[in-house]
Amino acid sequence: MIDSMRASYERLKIDTLLEQHLGLRIVPSPGEELILGGKVQFTATGPGGREIMDEYDLELRIPPTFPDDEPLVRETAGRIARDYHKLKGNHLCLASPTRIRIGLAQSPDVPAFVRQFVIPYLYGHSYHEKNGTMPFGELAHGPEGIREDLASLFGAPGASLPEEFIRLAGMQKRRANKEACPCGSGRRLGRCHNCSVNDLRAKLGRKWFDREYARIVNLFASME
Repeated sequence: MIDSMRASYERLKIDTLLEQHLGLRIVPSPGEELILGGKVQFTATGPGGREIMDEYDLELRIPPTFPDDEPLVRETAGRIARDYHKLKGNHLCLASPTRIRIGLAQSPDVPAFVRQFVIPYLYGHSYHEKNGTMPFGELAHGPEGIREDLASLFGAPGASLPEEFIRLAGMQKRRANKEACPCGSGRRLGRCHNCSVNDLRAKLGRKWFDREYARIVNLFASME
């Protein structure tokens, strides 16, 4: 049991995370879920070279199915308002689930998750507190915000149904390129946003996007 736990910690690079964030600790959990809690300090630079140093009290819940399933992160000191980009259960809305899973598929460890998604969210909140605006632009809440993030991910900010890019990434390249591009241009994918689709398909594989399309369709259905 101890050996398997140690192997899991090594795979997730938990020791690296705890070295990077000395205020975090492992919280005892009765289940298979790994829980980390405490203070996360950061120094980050955003648009215009604006540097921010800050810290937040967080709880990170790492599921045993990580990195196939993303961690849940909650701010525990009541600093971040409930109406500030949060999910059900008061968890932080870090990005669209697909963007997070793509990031995890390419860097499947917890320090990378914190670096790619948690710190930018905290930076954005701290920036908003100081300036009243969002440094990276502001997404809508709910399905609309997820679609906005997906559209940005595929380089097609005007797409009304960007989840179709995920469906096409789950198809064979030759077949997908003959279908209409989801960006709304009226052109075939092969003459439009095929590069962004092909790049992600090559990195993660068609089967990954097949599963992801089913997940995102179910997610939208549950949010209606």
